[in-house]
Amino acid sequence: MAEQTILVTGSTDGIGKATARALAEKGHRVLLHGRDREKGQRVLAELEAATGSDRLALFIADLSMQERVRDLAEEVAGTYDRLDVLVNNAGVFMPEREVAPGGIEMTFAVNFLSQVLLVHELLPLLARSTPARVVNVASIAHRSVGSIDWGNLPGFSNYDPYDAYAVSKVGVIAFTARLARALEGTGVRANSLHPGVIDTKLLRAYIHGGNEGAPPEQGAKVETYLATSPEAGTMNGGYFEETRWTQPSSLALDPVVQERFWEVGLDLTGIGQW
Repeated sequence: MAEQTILVTGSTDGIGKATARALAEKGHRVLLHGRDREKGQRVLAELEAATGSDRLALFIADLSMQERVRDLAEEVAGTYDRLDVLVNNAGVFMPEREVAPGGIEMTFAVNFLSQVLLVHELLPLLARSTPARVVNVASIAHRSVGSIDWGNLPGFSNYDPYDAYAVSKVGVIAFTARLARALEGTGVRANSLHPGVIDTKLLRAYIHGGNEGAPPEQGAKVETYLATSPEAGTMNGGYFEETRWTQPSSLALDPVVQERFWEVGLDLTGIGQW
């Protein structure tokens, strides 16, 4: 595969970092993203030394803040004349309820709304780089959700950490399916994935410090596959779970639910019409 320019959000730790390394080792230009500049610079230097790549760059943005998401997109688009792949890898699991700007619960703000907004803001650049891909990281946790309490969104005043996380991932899959339909004919394709149960900061927050997941490199294989494989480049609106393309939950497949998450995403980010 020819050199691609690929942005991986949340790539200063865990699966995102392993994905960035794998992509750099394949010769791609990788745009790292993190929230903390000092940590990001350490990771950038580490990956440059490990891969020998001189095609790595670092961008800093707190994805819980929508103005920072817009700034990130503007900085990327102002620096590069193409973006072949956007990997929306960043995600959080919040043991205690925290609120992002606008009264939006933190899990929903980062895991769902930042993906919606970043895709929208970078779409002109992706469209100029076709064929291009959007890869949205979801989770098998979405299968635990039987219905959506729309009245609890986006503040999640009735807060359960796992439920908030799982609902955000239903949103990712539902939005990605709806996005794929909106992108038909543009040369940009969108798919979502579950990378596996991986030993990350997020998993340790859920299981209170235990270590029960596979190494980040295993999850990175899934993200790298969707970002670069020829087969994944032919898919649009698909869902990949660890080792195979499969169907997500019936809830995530429901066209009414997909449309509702689409509308919620556009409304809460101020996009309005798409």
